[in-house]
Amino acid sequence: MRRAGGAFLAVWLLLCPLTAGATISSACRVPDIFLAFDSDLVRTERLVDRSAPVRILMIGPQPDRQALSDKKRSRLETELSNRLPNITFTIIDEGATQGLARDDFGRIRSAVERVAPDLIIWQVGTADALAATDPESFAHTLEQAADWLRGRNIDLVLIDPPFVPGVDHEHLYGRIVKQIDAVSDRERMNVVQQYGATSYLQSSARSPAEGRACMAELVAEAIVKAVTR
Repeated sequence: MRRAGGAFLAVWLLLCPLTAGATISSACRVPDIFLAFDSDLVRTERLVDRSAPVRILMIGPQPDRQALSDKKRSRLETELSNRLPNITFTIIDEGATQGLARDDFGRIRSAVERVAPDLIIWQVGTADALAATDPESFAHTLEQAADWLRGRNIDLVLIDPPFVPGVDHEHLYGRIVKQIDAVSDRERMNVVQQYGATSYLQSSARSPAEGRACMAELVAEAIVKAVTR
């Protein structure tokens, strides 16, 4: 799902239909495109259809910097349960990480053997952007991870970096977001577009912090929309 660019994106987003229903608070409503997945969450959907428990493994930057901090991670569990009250969601946190995609992929392989997750939520790209990771190497790691998890029948949802205005390294985030977009198109990977969502919320007279505080709601909404469509 390609992103539009520049000024056209800002105009188009204002005209784009917003997520329907009362499941997302008015302060966090964003266009559907930021929460739309390219493929099914097959395993998670099957568990939800059977009212079976769902185990979610979370991988991402260090807790003091990530959008889904410990407090918000508990809120994510609440947001999922509010939408699907008959389902028991267990969220497993892998703890602090350097956040480079190649390191995270190693942690994912190890964690899968230990905790047997049904769904992995991977916040990826922030550290690679700041470290100026080679784009082809970064893309190859994402493709490897997608193939490895697909072969084990484990669902994967990526969260790209946030939009952070007024910092010198913002252009680095935009570059890695485009790389995630390109890989997700090729591999039909599912991405919660945090960069686009936080940019939209910030442009709607909300602060960047308020936009990032919405991520638990947005991630839950994207997952539930995917498994109930």
